[in-house]
Amino acid sequence: MEATTQKQPLIPIDWNSADLPTMPSIAQKLISLLCQEDVDTSQLCDLISQDPALTAKLLQVSNSALYALSAEVTSIRQAVVLLGQQEVIQLAISSLLAKRFLTVPSSLKAEAERLWRHLMTTAILAKDFESDIEEPDLYTLSMLHDVGWLVLMSQGPTVFQSISQEKEKTLDEIQGSWGVDHELWGAKLLEKWGLPEPFQVTAFRHHEPFKDAAPPKYLLIVSLANFLASAMGNSLLDTLTPEPSDIHLQHLGLDRKALSEMVEWALSEKEKIDIKCKLVI
Repeated sequence: MEATTQKQPLIPIDWNSADLPTMPSIAQKLISLLCQEDVDTSQLCDLISQDPALTAKLLQVSNSALYALSAEVTSIRQAVVLLGQQEVIQLAISSLLAKRFLTVPSSLKAEAERLWRHLMTTAILAKDFESDIEEPDLYTLSMLHDVGWLVLMSQGPTVFQSISQEKEKTLDEIQGSWGVDHELWGAKLLEKWGLPEPFQVTAFRHHEPFKDAAPPKYLLIVSLANFLASAMGNSLLDTLTPEPSDIHLQHLGLDRKALSEMVEWALSEKEKIDIKCKLVI
């Protein structure tokens, strides 16, 4: 009979520590704009223009081969006209979060980059579901679903480094043996940041959405996108990742064949997604 891994008590987190990651104020304002039905273009451009580095990054991305626009983009207003408000806001949020999430000790740089690639890949994949859903912005929900790992990076960097070396184990086994709960910590951090409840729900339940009786559709989509990102190799840890359950797929109008096709499609998009991940840094 195999020995079971003993579950350790959770590592204590100092929620008042100055080392905890913070949400850039402009990013928080941009997220608020995404929740509005009508966004004033002048307000959006003025907000982005407050950060010269962000403005320069958005112009660089807009003029990249990724978008292949027929005209050179020379202003944020022009970028909004050519790419649309939502695309510009999402790119701006991605750039701001990349800067913040990758600000870690040099010993954690590689792991932080893996986390960033996973977050943005999940966001890009989840975004494709937005046409038939009237929920919070799926892209931004996905960008923050694994933010709990940043808590561990700041409060227990040596533990995080050890966890990143684990192989051939489930996430539950790894977290239990190290006293880690990135879902709980992510939800608490997002609450501390003052973000709406859907962000906290997504962080708390993205691995096991059916722990709640009636999970919201946005949670099911982010959870599926999280799986697809890992299936295409853009994951933070080398864990044994189970496929979404049948009931999960049924709630999204999918079956096993559709899931297999989605995995193949995600793999075919990997190169393009990896380029976009690098562009916004």
